[in-house]
Amino acid sequence: MSTDGTNLRKAGKPFYFNTSEHLLRIGRQKAATISELWQALQTCPDDSIFQHTFRTLQEHHFIRQGFSNDFAHWCLSACNEPVLAEQLASVDVREFTTIDGLRRRMVGILDEFLQQHPRSGSKPAHEPFYFCAADI
Repeated sequence: MSTDGTNLRKAGKPFYFNTSEHLLRIGRQKAATISELWQALQTCPDDSIFQHTFRTLQEHHFIRQGFSNDFAHWCLSACNEPVLAEQLASVDVREFTTIDGLRRRMVGILDEFLQQHPRSGSKPAHEPFYFCAADI
């Protein structure tokens, strides 16, 4: 019986959720150059790194072309830096047990690239990279 005195129907079998959706929110940080990406990666929230690496891999694991993380994809499509994109894409997120370790690896790749190609760091991207995260 409900609180207002009416009878409630009972389910014949239990209901199970089979899928889920995550509400994606755009954060305050964005990058318009590779140098800005390097800076933002050092301070962005952990859930943003998770979104752009693990969640992207989860959502697009079936795609055979392109990259498994958003950072690599942006470096190729918006910055036209295929070498950097390949380096970022080569990071296997399954090797990391902490977001901090993954962050250090990505920052290290960008740091090394910027040391070898300093002019590429300030070249404007065709479109900015927006740091996003999903609330679960």
